[in-house]
Amino acid sequence: MKGEHIWYEHWAEAFTLFFLVLGLLLAVGLRNPFFSYLTVLLSGALAGRIFYQKRCKEPILPFILIIIGFLVGYLLGSFWTSRIFSLLLFAGGFVLSHYLHKKEIFVIFKSRGFIK
Repeated sequence: MKGEHIWYEHWAEAFTLFFLVLGLLLAVGLRNPFFSYLTVLLSGALAGRIFYQKRCKEPILPFILIIIGFLVGYLLGSFWTSRIFSLLLFAGGFVLSHYLHKKEIFVIFKSRGFIK
């Protein structure tokens, strides 16, 4: 019973640490700058989608911590790319994805207008 209670209270920190390590390993593993930049752009787009999907339904701070954890891990491991350009690509993918979801150009699977 005690272990379940601890997990229930600290799940966001555990996932943040997991995604920090995942971002670090992903950045170190990708030595080609093109694939590294593409990965960080797609990661930003995925983070924008998750932020849009969770922003009104659940507490958003745990998801922001997880997104920032991945980004910090990725930036720490990006030895072969520009960290500032990677940060800008992540932010650009995040903003673009959030905007496209907000304007309903991209829709969530279980939304009313998904199948047209």
